[in-house]
Amino acid sequence: MSNDDFMDQAAVAQAAEVLAELAAHVESLSAAVAVLQAAQAGPSDEQGGGRGAGGKGEDPPSPWCWLRMSHVEKAECLAELADWVRDVLFAWPEAQRAYAPCWARHWDVIEELSMLYLAWRTAYLWKEATSRDVGDYLDRLLPAAIARAVVRLRPCAQGHHPDGARRDDAELVDRTITELRLL
Repeated sequence: MSNDDFMDQAAVAQAAEVLAELAAHVESLSAAVAVLQAAQAGPSDEQGGGRGAGGKGEDPPSPWCWLRMSHVEKAECLAELADWVRDVLFAWPEAQRAYAPCWARHWDVIEELSMLYLAWRTAYLWKEATSRDVGDYLDRLLPAAIARAVVRLRPCAQGHHPDGARRDDAELVDRTITELRLL
């Protein structure tokens, strides 16, 4: 095998790797679009829990008050939040590195993620949102929440979480949801 053949094989292998990464990104973007479409199509929460997307003339999503929720409501909201974390937030590699898999066991982190999720919904799903809402989310809220997560979850870190396929914490989150439903 000549040196040129070896270099061609290396280039093909590298191109295949790049294509695989692009396919993974397309898949994650597709999942995020599906979440957005489902959130826009979903009914508004009649009890003001902030779970509706908000339409023309409606208020933006209301904050969630975890302390006032029943255990069943907590389980439902945690499931909704976990879907968003996996499908949208973890599109940001810094977020995926910052949030250790045990995030669903830390109520201070859940509280902050809830704020971030509802700010995202306001910025991207609320019909009266502006580019200023998106800018506030991207420039201020998202980076600040990620920075605080790094500090809060530092003791839990089990090592480096490399960039790559999007992590899915569903098993641990499902366990927490099941425990909440049993309370």
